[in-house]
Formats: sequence, C-alpha cells, structure tokens
Amino acid sequence: MQKIAVLILFVPFIAGCATLRKSNMQNTSGIVRDRVNCQDIKRLNLSNTDFNIIKADIVVTGNDEKEKILANIKYQKDGTFLISMRNKSGIEGARVFLTKDTILVNDRINRELYYGSAVYLETKYGIATEMLPIILGDLVTDTNKKETLNCNKNTTFVSDIISGKEISYTIDCGKRKISNVSVKDRFSGKKINIELSNFVETEEYTIATRITITTENQQEKIDVSIEKLDIGLEREITFIPGKNYEKILLR
Repeated sequence: MQKIAVLILFVPFIAGCATLRKSNMQNTSGIVRDRVNCQDIKRLNLSNTDFNIIKADIVVTGNDEKEKILANIKYQKDGTFLISMRNKSGIEGARVFLTKDTILVNDRINRELYYGSAVYLETKYGIATEMLPIILGDLVTDTNKKETLNCNKNTTFVSDIISGKEISYTIDCGKRKISNVSVKDRFSGKKINIELSNFVETEEYTIATRITITTENQQEKIDVSIEKLDIGLEREITFIPGKNYEKILLR
C-alpha cells in the first residue's frame, strides 16, 4: 500500500481525439516571448479537459531498489482519476479511483479494497488532490493570478502557497508551460522537485512526455515516460470494487 500511495502522490494521473504516439513524437522548439500572462498559461492546463494516458512507463528508484511499472491514467476534468498499475508482464496489481472526496484502491494481489476520504492524502502525506495536476505540468494556483510576467531568456518564475505548501514554478515562456516545479512543506521543510521535458504538441495542448520527480536528498526518484495519450474520453470513469475483497479503511 505504501508504494501505491507514493505513486498516487507523484503520478498523480475518445471522440475527436488528438493522439500522441511514440513514433511521431517530436520536441517543440517553442517561441521566444518577452512576457507571459498567468491566465493564458492556466487556459493551457491539461486538466482543463478529459484525457487518457494509455501507456506510461514508470521507474521507481529508492533504498537501492528499482521497480518498473506500467500505468494507464484516465482523468475527467471534474478532478476524477482512475489509475491502473501493472507489472512488466502486464498483470494488473492495483487500480486506484480518486476524486476530490474519495479514495478507493483495489489491491488485486492481496484481494484488499482500501477506502477513505481524499483528506487522507492531505493529512497523512501532505498533498491535496487538487495539486495532483502539477505533476503533469499544470499551473495550479490558490489565487486568481492575472499578472503578466516578464521573461528573461524565455524563462520566468511564479510562486504560490497551497495547503501549506510553497510552490515555485519555472515557466518556459515560449511554450507557456511549466518546465520545473519545487514543492516545499512549510512545516516539515521536506521538498520534492518535478522536472518536465520532451514536450510535444496537439492542436490545443503542449504536453510533457517525460517527468522526473526527486526528493530533496535524492534518495527517492520516479521517472515517468508517457508513450501514448489521447485527449478526450469515450465514456465516464467508473470504478468496480473487487468482489469479496477485504475492506480496509484508510486512517
């Protein structure tokens, strides 16, 4: 369960769809801009629309161990996530359903169903569900920032405080996307860093297909490589609890 919780924190993650495929992915060169507006950047947030990360390769490194996981992440713009995690043989180990109010986890290996409030994430691990899109390169702010930011060498910076976290963004002005995020807990001082790269474009969105998350002391690292992504969902996200699974309340 601990590894599942870590992945929820970090990974956090089709009609008329725009599709990314590995075979035609190319880095976008971007445009040089002297200034950018926060509202323009937020309008380009991937979480403004439904999407389906069909395949993401995840490598979790820590405690002298390395584990490879395959993930499928469906997202509905009301803030609902459905995350399926498989081993390299393609066998599903866990399925996670996450909304602004609820967490449900089917642990298929141990036939256990974890359930609880989304407050569990914030209380135990210090992250609110509305912050999860940061991992995908979205500009998430607790205030309605409207200011225009000046760029230096096509880069600018913005910061905010959300749920007791100091968020520091580095913005690529040309792409109008986040290229780096630092998240620091104001009370414990613990910090993680998120680096976003290998940007590709659809007609409406620019998306980072490589995400690297590291703890401040570099003891833990998660590398995410998005291989296939569709904009839009064919149907509403649903979660079916495992039949006759042991139910365990998340406390």
